[in-house]
Amino acid sequence: MDHETSLLGTLEEISRLVVSSTGNAAETLKNIARLLQQRFTSDVCSVYLMEADRRHLVLSATVGLEPSSVGRVRMRLDEGLVGLVGQELRPVVIADATSHPRFKYFPEAGESRYLSFLGVPIIDRGLLIGVVVVQTTDARRFSAAEVLVVSTAASQLTPLVSDARMAWEQHLQQERLRVVHLTIRTVQDIVNNCLNQMQLVRFEAEEHLAPATLAAFDEAVHGTAAKLTALGNLERFVERPMAIGSGLHWEDEATAASPV
Repeated sequence: MDHETSLLGTLEEISRLVVSSTGNAAETLKNIARLLQQRFTSDVCSVYLMEADRRHLVLSATVGLEPSSVGRVRMRLDEGLVGLVGQELRPVVIADATSHPRFKYFPEAGESRYLSFLGVPIIDRGLLIGVVVVQTTDARRFSAAEVLVVSTAASQLTPLVSDARMAWEQHLQQERLRVVHLTIRTVQDIVNNCLNQMQLVRFEAEEHLAPATLAAFDEAVHGTAAKLTALGNLERFVERPMAIGSGLHWEDEATAASPV
C-alpha cells in the first residue's frame, strides 16, 4: 500500500468513527486522536477546543500527553503555538517547536521533549472551534500530503466538536445551578433564622407598639418569607451577558413571556 492510499484510508476511517459515534463525543475525539497518532507514527496527537468565551483553547483529548492535563491545559489565542494556529486560521508546521518564539511550556502536559509540531485549525462556518495538533520527539518536517490529511480530518470533526462543546456547556450549567441552589438554601436558612428572631421581638413588643406598626411589621415578615419560598422553588434560570463573562438570572412566567 503506497503512502497516498494509506492517507486516504485514514480519512475513510475517521469518517467511519464520526458516523458511528455513539453520543460520547469526548471518547470519539480521543479515538480519532489515537488513529492519527498511529497513522502518522507520531508521539502525540491532541485536540484543543475553543471555550465559550472565544478567547481560550482548552486541551480536550490527547494521546501522548499526560491524561490528567485534559481540561487543565488552556491558553489564550495570543499565547503558545496552538494559539498561533487559532490566530492565523491556517496550518502551522515547525520542525523544532522549542526554538520558536511562541513556544510555551506546560509542565502538567509533559510536552517539553517533543520537537516537531503540526497544528491545523478546526473551522465551522468561518469560525474557529478548535485545533488539532500532531507532535513527535524528533525534528520532523511534515509533508504537504500529511498536512492536507490532518486538515481534512479536522474539517470532519466539526459535528463532534459541536457535540462535545454542547455537552461541556451543559455540564457547566448544571454545576452552576447546583451551586446556586446550595447558596439559596444557605441564604434561606440564615434569613429564616433572622425572621424567627424578629418574630420573638415582635411578640415582646406587641404591648408597646401601635396596631398599624405591628401590621406593617407582620406584612414585611410574611412578604419576605413568601419571596424566600418562591426563590427556593425556582427551577428555571437563564444566562445573561455581564461585564465579564455571563451570569445566571432567574425568570418568572411573566418575565419569560415578555420579549427581551
